[in-house]
Amino acid sequence: MNLNKRINSGIFITKSSCNITKPSCVCMVKRILVIGGTKYLGLEFIRLLDRKNKELFVASRKEIQVENFIKIDRKSQKDLDKLFSDNHFDIVIDFINYSGSDSQILLNSFKLQKTDPKLILISTVYTYCMPLELEADSMYNESSFNPSEYFYSLIDRPDVSYTKGKRDMESYCIKNYRNDKLVILRFPIILGATDYTRRTHFYIEQIKNNIQINPKNIGSKSPYIFSLEAAKAIFNFVNNDFCGIYNVVHDVVAEIDLIKMFCNHYGYEIDMLLSSDVDPTITPFSSNFDFIVDGSKYSSMFPINLEFEKSLHIELLKITG
Repeated sequence: MNLNKRINSGIFITKSSCNITKPSCVCMVKRILVIGGTKYLGLEFIRLLDRKNKELFVASRKEIQVENFIKIDRKSQKDLDKLFSDNHFDIVIDFINYSGSDSQILLNSFKLQKTDPKLILISTVYTYCMPLELEADSMYNESSFNPSEYFYSLIDRPDVSYTKGKRDMESYCIKNYRNDKLVILRFPIILGATDYTRRTHFYIEQIKNNIQINPKNIGSKSPYIFSLEAAKAIFNFVNNDFCGIYNVVHDVVAEIDLIKMFCNHYGYEIDMLLSSDVDPTITPFSSNFDFIVDGSKYSSMFPINLEFEKSLHIELLKITG
């Protein structure tokens, strides 16, 4: 790839028709920085983003083919300082912030800009609880975890759990950054054709290979969103000044109903898939009890009108046609 600029710290910016220097105050174009975004939800957002009056930059260690790619080490304060001292961004979307330490490095670098960017954090409903740790049926709304009352640590991954790391991320940012410039989007299980976790493909593989399973707690409910809908949610907050914490959930579905939807799509008899004669199975969708996440705050602003099974059908068509 042709390079327009190389920096000793290891940062480089690919050639672009635009000037990478700080824009003048009369420029009305929003300069959007995506940190991470090189797979799954991030790529879905990048493809979805309307470029009208927007200039997109992607910063990551893994290089992808976008016009303004900036190579950085996300863990390096030096790299992020160089990034924000050389450029100005109006909106920052952070896909790879997993700890209080990650948040501290990012907010330190923000100080090198003359104005504070809007910060959109990708978080998780697992800040409330992990489904296999539930001790009773539970319902959670945004206030169920209050990051402003949480005592964060600066311990980084992998020395802190995913759940603890995301709590630390939220808490550090909400206590140390302007709340009128901060958006926290808590996503549940994300289903989609390009799901690198392979959760979306789990039942496809069982059906394809005629493998019988016996999922535990098959009647328990869990929350879901699809990758395209999640990307649209991020886009919605790029396009307005709303801030705050939001659960972004399409629906809460029992695993048995999810299995039926997969079987319906492939014309497969559910009795051929499920059997009490095999050992009980923990699946990627298992929950001890109903794990119900209230997404009404977000959906009252941005309704998701497509039926859940229809959205699943669309994603499964992308995988197997």
